[in-house]
Amino acid sequence: MKKFVCRLIKPALLIAVLVSFAAGCAGNEESSLTNMSTGTNHPEKLLENMEEVTSAQSVLEGKNLYAGVTVTQWSRLRLESIRKKGHALLKKHYPKKTVHFSTDYKVWLELKRFKEDIQKKHVHGKKRKKRLTNIEEHMKG
Repeated sequence: MKKFVCRLIKPALLIAVLVSFAAGCAGNEESSLTNMSTGTNHPEKLLENMEEVTSAQSVLEGKNLYAGVTVTQWSRLRLESIRKKGHALLKKHYPKKTVHFSTDYKVWLELKRFKEDIQKKHVHGKKRKKRLTNIEEHMKG
């Protein structure tokens, strides 16, 4: 009886360990791929730590950093100072990048859609540059 149980348990235990190991590896690859494709978690976290900001979106593209935030309703009265503070914060952490920063909701929404399209792999080459140029134009006013 003891030999029979050992013959069943050992292979079952081995299979369980291998399956759990494989599942763990697959999940890590996917999350690291997502982080590599966007590469913008750090700027968003910096901006979301500001008390006026409710949500942030950012895209790193070459020498440029595009960032947009949504602010609390009460903070909308001080958009100019929030823009200066956010831009200075990003410039301090990314001195070699050209920082494009906006508190406009439309810019935040466009950056969010752009990031979603990048993850779905719908945007490539010239189309990608054109969309970022359009977002930059919205930032200028």
